[in-house]
Amino acid sequence: MKWMVLVTFIAVNVVQLPSPLVRTKDGLVRGRVVGAGRFHLFLGIPYGTVDKRNRFQAPLPPPKWEGILDAINENTWCTQRVGKSSITVGQPDCLKLNINAPANAKPGDRLPVMVFIHGGCFFEGMGTPFVYGGDFFTEHGVIYVGINYRLSVEGFLCLGIKEAPGNAGLKDQVAALRWIKENIREFGGDPDNVTLFGESAGAVSISFLLLSMSARGLFSKVILQSGSALSPWGLQHDPIKTASNIAREFGQNSTDPEEIYETLSKRSPDELINAIKYSERKNWITAETLFVPCIEETLPGVEPIITEFPTTLIKTGNYTKVPMIIGFNDNEGIFFVGKDYGTSLKKVDTAETLQPDLVFPSAEAKNSTVERIEKHYFSSGKDELIMDMVDLYSDVHFKYPSVLVSELYSKTSDQPVFYYLFKYSGLINVGKTLVYFIGAEGASHADELLYMFRPHALPMVAAQTFEGLMMERLTTLWTNFAKYSNPTPRTSRLLPIKWRPSRESIPRALVIDYEFSTAPMWHEQTMRLWNDIYSQFRRKEYGFQQYRRNSTKNCCGRRHS
Repeated sequence: MKWMVLVTFIAVNVVQLPSPLVRTKDGLVRGRVVGAGRFHLFLGIPYGTVDKRNRFQAPLPPPKWEGILDAINENTWCTQRVGKSSITVGQPDCLKLNINAPANAKPGDRLPVMVFIHGGCFFEGMGTPFVYGGDFFTEHGVIYVGINYRLSVEGFLCLGIKEAPGNAGLKDQVAALRWIKENIREFGGDPDNVTLFGESAGAVSISFLLLSMSARGLFSKVILQSGSALSPWGLQHDPIKTASNIAREFGQNSTDPEEIYETLSKRSPDELINAIKYSERKNWITAETLFVPCIEETLPGVEPIITEFPTTLIKTGNYTKVPMIIGFNDNEGIFFVGKDYGTSLKKVDTAETLQPDLVFPSAEAKNSTVERIEKHYFSSGKDELIMDMVDLYSDVHFKYPSVLVSELYSKTSDQPVFYYLFKYSGLINVGKTLVYFIGAEGASHADELLYMFRPHALPMVAAQTFEGLMMERLTTLWTNFAKYSNPTPRTSRLLPIKWRPSRESIPRALVIDYEFSTAPMWHEQTMRLWNDIYSQFRRKEYGFQQYRRNSTKNCCGRRHS
């Protein structure tokens, strides 16, 4: 009997037996059996099409096929640069999704569906099991789906014209959700019980999908991990300037959308990505040129994601109201400070940390704000300031934006909002490890991910041996929420604390650490500082507002400053 079990294990994991056929609206799909026979994995199923007709626009319908599509190709992702090198990987026509289903799921079953939207600051990342294997979620009896979406210039060139209206990457996500709505029952999933969850840029994406009419009815719950539509790096404040920055690399100096499009559309994805330049201390979320979501122009025949500032929509209640989990890690800034400054910092230019979503009416107002920030973060007299900078990055890029948007949600929705703070520092805190902050306390940006996912690119046996408890806790909380709209429908030895939604002015959050506890979601003094700064100086004009005010149109409709 032991030999039979061993042979079966080898057959399933090495020979890779085919899964049963699934009939989608586009054709028959066949995946493979994985996880010692426990899961059916389908890789690279097309949900949309990108070609010359719609390069910077919403996706076209997916292709239909005769016969059987063998969905076994894991190496499909969207065009992106490898680090700061000029090497690029991926392809423009990358609109594929990956499904991990329990082996006993049958067409017509109504298992909860969890759709993950990956992070990567909108310029890198992939939704494949190579990085985000959904095995740990599927073990809890849900259907897990990971999606790819267009990144960087291909996904977020925003010119306010029909050829490049903006937010193509978010429109990819909507197309993926529509495909899931139409097809997931054939995999055993419930199209009326879809939970979106995402980290970093994925959470920002979901924040915009909540506000978008085009995504209405496509999901029933959301989990926002370390990201908000109000994050300074999550919105293009001046998309024409962003686009003209790279057009200038090809010899064009113009703010005319059609002229910029004419230049950029002739360039390959690789050329466009490599035209984005980074300075020594402005990388990732602090980069000077970020192709991320934008507030779109209203154009005839174009379905937008969002045409108004996020707070306007939330304050009026004009968004999808669903149960939410919202949270962040206690030391989010470690990863990004490590990218910008390394592991040591002795002197700070505080003015350099001001974000482009702040506009000051005078030098006096700016200097006064800089002094307030210096006093709050850098007045200790310590020699080493690196962790003070971590606090600043954490607050301005993640905590305050999440706090502000969650306050608005709680005032305008009757749905429950659950808050969390992840502080766990274990063996697989990947964010800290990547920037050599291994000895730092708490959790950096992305540190929770390896406790949730099984990346097929890495062996996880040791991690599961030593960190299995935290993995089981996190995936149980998340899948409970997907099943019941409640992460702790009952307490147990695994989940000893009842996690309750909160509507307090300073809500109580579940603190996820070696021991679970509850605590206020944020520090009142810090949030008061940023609330005061942003209430006075938040940029008032986004997208194309400044161009509409300062421009006239000639007979052909072309803008001229």
